[in-house]
Amino acid sequence: MVFAGCGVIPKDYPPYEPFVYKTNIKLEGNFSTEEKNELESKLSTQLDDSIRVRTLDKLFWSVLQNPPVYDSSNADRSILFMRALLNSQGYFRDSITYDTSLSIHSKSNVPDQYRTTVNFTVIPGKQVKLDSIFYSFSDSAVLSDSIIHTDPRTDIQRLTDSAAGSALIKRGDPFAKPALSSELERLVELYRNNGYLRFTQDELRIVWDTLDASLLRPVTDPFEQIQILAELQRRRENPQADIEFILTPGLDSGRLTRFYVGDVTVYPDFDEDTAGFTPTESIVDEYRIIQFRDYIKPKILPPNIYLRKGELYSLRRYVRTINRFNTLSAWQLVNIEQFPRAGEDTVDFVIKLSPAEKYLFDANIEGSRNTSVFAGNLLGLGFNVGLQNRNFAKASNLANTNLRFGTELNVNDSSQFVQSRQVSFSHSIFFPRSIPHFGFIPDRYRDNIQTVFSIALSSTDRVSFYNLTSFNSSWGYEYKWRNKSLNVRIPNIEYSLINRRSRLDSLIDLNPSLKNIFNDGLVISTIYKYVMTGGKKGTNIFRTNLEESGLVTGMIRNNFLDSQLYRFVKIDAEFSRSIKFTKKEFAFRFFGGVGYELESTKHPDKQRYLPFFKQFFAGGPNSMRAWGLRRLGPGSAVKPFNEAPDRFGDIQLEANAEYRFPLFNFRGIQFNSALFVDAGNVWFLRENPDFPNGHFNINRLWNDIAVGVGTGLRVDFNFFLVRVDYGFKAKDPSPAPENIASQNKWFYNFGWNKLLGGQVQLGINYPF
Repeated sequence: MVFAGCGVIPKDYPPYEPFVYKTNIKLEGNFSTEEKNELESKLSTQLDDSIRVRTLDKLFWSVLQNPPVYDSSNADRSILFMRALLNSQGYFRDSITYDTSLSIHSKSNVPDQYRTTVNFTVIPGKQVKLDSIFYSFSDSAVLSDSIIHTDPRTDIQRLTDSAAGSALIKRGDPFAKPALSSELERLVELYRNNGYLRFTQDELRIVWDTLDASLLRPVTDPFEQIQILAELQRRRENPQADIEFILTPGLDSGRLTRFYVGDVTVYPDFDEDTAGFTPTESIVDEYRIIQFRDYIKPKILPPNIYLRKGELYSLRRYVRTINRFNTLSAWQLVNIEQFPRAGEDTVDFVIKLSPAEKYLFDANIEGSRNTSVFAGNLLGLGFNVGLQNRNFAKASNLANTNLRFGTELNVNDSSQFVQSRQVSFSHSIFFPRSIPHFGFIPDRYRDNIQTVFSIALSSTDRVSFYNLTSFNSSWGYEYKWRNKSLNVRIPNIEYSLINRRSRLDSLIDLNPSLKNIFNDGLVISTIYKYVMTGGKKGTNIFRTNLEESGLVTGMIRNNFLDSQLYRFVKIDAEFSRSIKFTKKEFAFRFFGGVGYELESTKHPDKQRYLPFFKQFFAGGPNSMRAWGLRRLGPGSAVKPFNEAPDRFGDIQLEANAEYRFPLFNFRGIQFNSALFVDAGNVWFLRENPDFPNGHFNINRLWNDIAVGVGTGLRVDFNFFLVRVDYGFKAKDPSPAPENIASQNKWFYNFGWNKLLGGQVQLGINYPF
């Protein structure tokens, strides 16, 4: 393993003194590549700070800032640290040596750089493995279920034996400190989940022996002597250790008392300032609730408490209660105090909940820049106001209310300065439980479910094109477990009322298929969303969405539904992964989606294609960055943009990749860059006579794929990132008619004009 190398430039080094320029760790032994890399990485963390090489990565080189003066005592200390690590991993017969080499370099023709390379050679030797593992907590050789034992050690032994299948160590595992520590933690957790409130790791000891005592006894039989010598030789070649878990000699017997839950008292509005308030007390499901300000409905509390009177104490339930209240929006601080009763096996609890600020108000202004074929350069401005209620209806429900106003302005056209206006209102309520209560849901899953109700109303006025009024309401459930989440909205109701204007009518005259896309419509759908995250050496995110409208409601026949209801199925999936290499990162993303308007759709103007508000589109700062928003496709269709300014489809395929790297840091603000490539397109599912070659055809897929490349600047403020990307078209399947010669030509007429004629995209945070 090398900790500095080619392309490293020392800065502020001590002239004419040996300084640490590079540190190498060479591991010798019979290791797999993965084992070697892992152990080398651990050893590198044990280097003394005064010998550790730290570099700052630039675009094509690295800077070694303030390298330390070389001192052999620092290398000696590093050996001690590395040896301690090896011992903790089960290596007790190691050999660690080092040597140095000096290389003199000049700066401005002055040979003042005394670069010192330190080379460590590590030979760990044979790793000691576990042989026999014993858990000896009771003197009884045999524990009979038919005998009632009063010795608490016997109960500990029984409990340990019953959970033997959950042991984290087994014969043949390395005799390593981390593994043994994990097993100690497992045992303590086992006992504390079964009533042993006061049990800690101090009550346990591990004793071990690396030599079988039976091999030391004197023997006279020559054949037995041969067997013993053979066994001793085997243990030298394959060292083993016998370990035994025991209770600490002389421990306090009170540590082995099993406790039961006693009285539970809850203060839901605990505050140091309670002067002038008269407490009110209520008993709900045997829980004593004391309030000063009528902050919460008492019936809300018991379902969130898992400490039940008379039950055996469980650390798991104690922690679960804390975690549950921490997830509820009404409280900012949770504290549970335990009070064991003197001379008894009962423990009482006092739950103190400190309220969070009930209301949170926020307002922000947003800006954007876009390009329209009709309006030219557009400046977008938006103003958002939000109000959050963290204890809606005194039930710890989270209510969000948002009001937004946005407009697009044409800075080049005073005759039509305002291009579009949008006003929207939304309100959502998150209930931290399932509504209604589903009794069939196991208790262990109950905390992971919340119910969501949302409603939204918006009005969008696109001058000269249309006025769109939209209403949306949904009821749904969110379920989270480990690294996964499932969101179901049933039902999801959307209604869009569009008032076409002259310019949209003229576009429909040129493209009759648009009348099947831009019209009024009702969606009564069910939406499923699944998300999974993970990854050992990077971050993986997988998302998929499924929406169906009209499969059930479409069976109901009446004039309103026949004229208004959209009947379709739409599905999409996305996978993204980022892989970090020290300070650099490689990220990629795949996306695919398809929507199908069902044949059962009755109204002729709603057949064949998805409605415009459900269509897929490409381009913009988070998609195909060499194209403007909705300016790519469909397929290989070649059509004037003044006849079809917005491009969309029923199918979308896309792949993106980025190589991200740091540039410099300026006054605490990190500037980064990236090289990226985007590939993809959108298509109609059915043939569309207005867009020849705009429908999906597997035989034409490669020709239809657009490719864009580019670079960008990212300014990282820690809490958010501003991104400016610049992309140009490497392969364009759907150019404007005047550029038909460039269709599907790689880097057509590539030169400075092409290079400088790309697309600038402004975005917030990473695109994927």
